[in-house]
Formats: sequence, C-alpha cells, structure tokens
Amino acid sequence: MRIRPFEEFDVNTVKDFTDRTVGQGYYSLEELKEKQKQSISANGNICSFVLEDEKGRILGLRLAYPAGNWDHGKGSKLRPDLWPTELGKTGYFQSLFVSPELQGQGWGPKLSQQSLKVLTTLGNEGIVTHCWKESPNNSSYRYLRKIGFKEIITHPDYWVDVDYICTRDGNPCHCTAIEMHLDLRENRP
Repeated sequence: MRIRPFEEFDVNTVKDFTDRTVGQGYYSLEELKEKQKQSISANGNICSFVLEDEKGRILGLRLAYPAGNWDHGKGSKLRPDLWPTELGKTGYFQSLFVSPELQGQGWGPKLSQQSLKVLTTLGNEGIVTHCWKESPNNSSYRYLRKIGFKEIITHPDYWVDVDYICTRDGNPCHCTAIEMHLDLRENRP
C-alpha cells in the first residue's frame, strides 16, 4: 500500500472507488476532475491524496484544497465569520473515504497527515471541514476531534441540495454537517 498525490490520470479510478464506497453518483466524473484541479496550489503542490494497493487499485481518498482554491464544501453552508483564521488563509478538507476492508487500520489519518503537511508548508493558517454527524459510531467527528479540529456550528440538512441518494437510508440526503476548524498555527502536523 502506498499514499501518493491524487493526479489527473487517477480521476476515472477514483470515480469507480467513490461509486463503490460512498454511493453511486456522489461525485460525477466532471466534478472529480474539477476537485483534482482545485487541490493543486499555485506553485504546483497537490493537497489531495489517494491510497493505492500494489495492483494500482485506489482504496482511499483524501480531498483537500489550499486556501484560495475553494469557496464551500459539497453543501453551501459556511460560517467563516466564526473561525479563528481568515477565509483567504484557510484550506478545506472535503472528503475522506477508505475502503471498508481497510477501515480502522490507520489509513484515514495517514492520508490526512499528508494533506496537512502540504497545507502547512503552503502557509495555510487553518483548515475547515464539514463533518458527517450521522457517520457510523460518530467516527467522523471523533476522528476530527482527535487530530485537533474544533466544532464551529451545526448545519441541519447540509447535503439536501446535493443530487445524491444517502447511503444511510436510501433517500435523498438530509444528514447534518458539523462545521469544524483546525488552527494550524496551534496544531502543526
């Protein structure tokens, strides 16, 4: 297994992975192409990473964007007025997915640490994310708290405007997001 930057040539394989792992159509092919481009900083550093096995299969993904390359997450609710860092100096963690057979083995944190290193090197002062409140065993929230993220505000029905059938209940998604912030000035990877 190896962790490496999410490159343009990975888009089709990442689409297959997200369709299997997250749900059919959570990301369109065009959206993933855009997300891959968004993850590239002005100086060419890639902030998003994939987990690849020895056969070249993608088994994990961390989407992350440097400050200035994003304006909101999958939903549109965002409260930068509540953050300790300025929007223009804050990166974004969009999604972290690990194949079910590898969950609980530390690959999610390893993917995130790679993104954190790049974002810190680029001078980002903070990172914001929208945590899935209904994640199994509250794993998303617990994981983010463990690496230093702090809760900012809760957004009910965060994904309601996303044309997506929720894997939780098979209906259009009405899950809740917890907007969270990591102050990189205090928490260095």
